[in-house]
Amino acid sequence: MAESTGGGFGYTLLHTAQSWRTEATSVLKPYGLTVPQFLLVMALFRQERHGWDPLTQSEVAERLGMDANTTSQISRGLERRGILHRSTHATDARARALSLTDAGLEIAWDASAAARRFNDTYFSVISADQLAALGQSLETLSTESKGRS
Repeated sequence: MAESTGGGFGYTLLHTAQSWRTEATSVLKPYGLTVPQFLLVMALFRQERHGWDPLTQSEVAERLGMDANTTSQISRGLERRGILHRSTHATDARARALSLTDAGLEIAWDASAAARRFNDTYFSVISADQLAALGQSLETLSTESKGRS
């Protein structure tokens, strides 16, 4: 475990998440994306790759666990940079549908490949079984936490 001030697993979880985010930030920098921007772009990229309808800002916020204000700020910034397009939703005039532009699709493709390579390297120090168990444990903790909030 990481050297701690006595915080145990919580400290180790926070320390690991911070180290992952620091490294991920460096990997995403050449694509002009922060980690939250990347996550939003990837949510839209998935929709596009599967040919599914565009997501609304509120759907993106819910899927990513972001508050609506943060999602709106990120999407407006990405729109200003020509990475995504915000349009009025087809059935709800109050909602904004988000879709990637051609430039956004290119960035998404390249950044996704770089992030995959990074994750492969970052998590390669533990076995596939350990990684699967870790994923299940983190999902359980996350789900239980949502139930308490």
